[in-house]
Amino acid sequence: MYDIQRYFYELKFLSEYLKKRSTEFQSFFEEIMEKAYPGDFQRVRPWGNIGDRKNDGYLKSRRCLYQVYAPNEMRIAKALEKIEEDFKGALLYWEAHFDIWVFVHNSYHGLAPDILNKLLILEEKYSPIKIEPCGFEELRREVFRMNIDTLSSLLGPAPSAKDMLSIGIEDLRPVIANIAGHKPDLVQKIQPVPPGKIEANGLSNSVEELLKFGMRKAPLVQRFFDRWHDPTFGASIAQSFQDEYNRLKEQRLTPDEIFCELQRFAGGDLVPDPATQSSVLAVIAYLFERCHIYEASRVLTEE
Repeated sequence: MYDIQRYFYELKFLSEYLKKRSTEFQSFFEEIMEKAYPGDFQRVRPWGNIGDRKNDGYLKSRRCLYQVYAPNEMRIAKALEKIEEDFKGALLYWEAHFDIWVFVHNSYHGLAPDILNKLLILEEKYSPIKIEPCGFEELRREVFRMNIDTLSSLLGPAPSAKDMLSIGIEDLRPVIANIAGHKPDLVQKIQPVPPGKIEANGLSNSVEELLKFGMRKAPLVQRFFDRWHDPTFGASIAQSFQDEYNRLKEQRLTPDEIFCELQRFAGGDLVPDPATQSSVLAVIAYLFERCHIYEASRVLTEE
C-alpha cells in the first residue's frame, strides 16, 4: 500500500467509526471482522422472537463472543445495565462455547471509569472467562492488517499519487458545484496561509500528508476560479467552507474529526471514485492554504 493511500484510509476509517451508530455501527463491525477473519468469524442474525441470544458475532478460533453497544450517546447507567444483561444472557446460551467476551463500543474518546470497573468486576467474578473492551484502536488494528484490495472493499477506493496528478479542471467542477450549493453568510477575501498553520492546529500526520498531497493541485483550483465568469465565486466557496468549519468547531470536534467532516461536506453525495477523492483533497488543501479553515498560528499563540 502506498503511503498516501494509508493516510487516506486512516482518515476514512476514523470518519466511518465516528458517523455510524446503532445497527449501522454493528454492521460495520461485522463487516470488518468478516473481512479480517474470513471463514472464522460468524455474524449472528436476530431470528424471530428469540433475537440473537445475546451474541453479535462469534470468532471460533479464539472462542470469542462479541456484544456491540453503539448508542447515539453513551449514558453510563444504560451501558452498565446492558453489560450486565448481555453478559449474563450470553452465559445462559453460549457458556460452553466461549472463553472471551468482548464489549464492542463506539466511544471514540474511551470508556467511562464506571463502565471499565463493571467489566473488571464481571471478569473477576466469572473467572476464567476473559472480558475485553473493543473500541476505536482495537478495530483500527483489525482494519490495517488487511491488504489493499480488502481495504478497498471495506472503505472504498483511495486516491493514489497518479490519480492526483491526473485530475484536471473538469474533475474539480462537480466538487465545487456541490460546495456552491451551500450559500455562505457573507463573502470574504481569500487570504494567504500563515506559516505553521498545520502544526498550530494539532493535525495528525495523516491529515498533514493529505493536505500536502492535495496542495499539488492547488494551482489548478486557482485556475478554475480565475476562469469563472463571476470573480467573487472563489471567495463565496471559501466562505461556505469557513461557515461549515465554524459550525463543526462549535461542536467541539477534534481537528482530525473536523477534517473528516469537511471531506464529507465537499464530496456530498458524489460517487467516491479516486478522481473525486483527489478533487476533494485538492479543493480542501487550496482553501486551507488560502483562507481561514482552521486557525491561524498567530491566533493560537495569542490564546
